[in-house]
Amino acid sequence: MMTLLYCFGNATLAQRVIAYMQQRWRSHLHCVTVLFLNDRWMIRFTLKTTLGPDRVKDSCAFLDENGIVYVPSFSVTHVLNDLNQGCTPVAVMKRHNVAIVSHGPANPDEVRYFQEHVVAGLGYCPQSLV
Repeated sequence: MMTLLYCFGNATLAQRVIAYMQQRWRSHLHCVTVLFLNDRWMIRFTLKTTLGPDRVKDSCAFLDENGIVYVPSFSVTHVLNDLNQGCTPVAVMKRHNVAIVSHGPANPDEVRYFQEHVVAGLGYCPQSLV
């Protein structure tokens, strides 16, 4: 398996990137994990198979244009490890006090639903939820 871990500044970028990866690599995507970290969106793409070097370059170029490579903090590493070990997203959210927006098949709509729910609750839209 191959993992790409990136960070994006707002919900629109996160949705765009997930939709792109879903369209372009649908048969290769094993799992997409989306965390909302208050001021940014962390997305981990886990691919079933290793792509050829040209395909990896293309994907990384697109991801680099829209976000930055993310080096997870100690707490985010624990979150990702718990998800890898099969813990449910709800259990992981309770244990680590983190917002797991999505974990599983790629679905950009889950980011939009989360965005709408949080903005409705806050009564305003922070920059990271645009």
